[in-house]
Amino acid sequence: MPRDLVELLVDGHHILPALLADLRRAERNIHVSVFLFFRDPIGEEIAGVLEERARAGVDVRVLLNFAKTAMGDPFSTGERRMMRHDPNVDYDPLDVRPLCERMQRAGVVVLDTDLDYDRIIEVADPRLSSLAAQIRGSIDVDALHVDHRKIVTIDGSVAYCGGANFGAQYLYHDAFDPAVDAMAEAELRKHAGLREPWWKWHDSLTRFEGPVVAAIEEEFRARWILDGGEAYEHVSLEAQAPRAGTGALAVESARVLVNAPDNQPNAILELYLGLIAGAERSIFIENPYLYHEGIVAALCAAKVARPALEIVLVLPSRRHNDNVFGQDAQEHAYARFLACGIEVFEYLNHFNHMKIAVFDGRLSVHGSTNLNYRSLQRDKDFELVVLIDDEPLGARILAEVRDVDLTRSRRIDASIVHEKGWSGLTIRRRNPWTLLMLWRRLL
Repeated sequence: MPRDLVELLVDGHHILPALLADLRRAERNIHVSVFLFFRDPIGEEIAGVLEERARAGVDVRVLLNFAKTAMGDPFSTGERRMMRHDPNVDYDPLDVRPLCERMQRAGVVVLDTDLDYDRIIEVADPRLSSLAAQIRGSIDVDALHVDHRKIVTIDGSVAYCGGANFGAQYLYHDAFDPAVDAMAEAELRKHAGLREPWWKWHDSLTRFEGPVVAAIEEEFRARWILDGGEAYEHVSLEAQAPRAGTGALAVESARVLVNAPDNQPNAILELYLGLIAGAERSIFIENPYLYHEGIVAALCAAKVARPALEIVLVLPSRRHNDNVFGQDAQEHAYARFLACGIEVFEYLNHFNHMKIAVFDGRLSVHGSTNLNYRSLQRDKDFELVVLIDDEPLGARILAEVRDVDLTRSRRIDASIVHEKGWSGLTIRRRNPWTLLMLWRRLL
């Protein structure tokens, strides 16, 4: 059986050129499922390629969330404020409808994932019909459940998944300077008249070729049909000529796991809990929102049970986190982590939106899942991750992500834990469940 090829692309200036090159090579179909698709220069550039391919006869299907894009997501990505720095943007980048209408005129089929889940869905596939019924019977408030995945499949032979949405924070051509504060850097670029005068995030997408692409494509197809799209035929997997300059590795195994707001256990939560409990040598996690109580407790229990187990967490810093509630809940766990010997670092200068984990230097998790209540608890969103079992890839991630990012981070110690939070309350007294309830009230 052919092996999967995997390449982790870190930061927008590596992600965007690779993604654009693959999209431009599409011959039969392009499938995009992205939570946010902003109408900014990067969103416009990607949309332009999708339009060109659609006019060339390629079937292009796009899933995105109109309502959450219009909000900049339920909290704020800072998108509208960012685009005020760009003299070429004289429109509202959160109003994605003109962009979508233009894509539709070119032949792109666009569906909104902000749905009424109570509706009855008539589908011939009994598996999809059952899934729709489970979701319909489980969801309490439609707005609390979103398709949070970021996946792209091209011609059934190439796929992407990870944390980056389509927008200028996530994807860009010019690398950011990790030693300079993101907002200060954006200001400098603006006054110098340079392109991309925005603040930029630290993020990733993982690129795949091989059998795992079919599994990712199947998840897109299922959601497409359940969101109201017309069924389409599966595309047979065909090898594509390797992209020039690719740094892909052939891996031992790759497996897709998903969760949805249905009546089933959260498969991704169970995956993380199992990997944490089974780790013998090391755990490395980089995630923007790490505060789910099950994950926090499992990490602490693993460290107490196996003191030699090295656990390193790289998280966002308060100044750059787009979600002050999530940051506060995350900091709530710091004292527990430090008490049992877990190393905690905060990435400085730019918001760290990476969602990557490596266990025992071998098992790595790639995808869209945050380690918070939205992704992992009862109010779970639609998420997708790929679990890869391969030591060379694990070693590469540790060398190119962990080891690099630790040099760009500050270590959290007891003195920092007792600093005052944004509200004036001590960090250690904030309860993440309270924050979850507050967030619900704000919607």
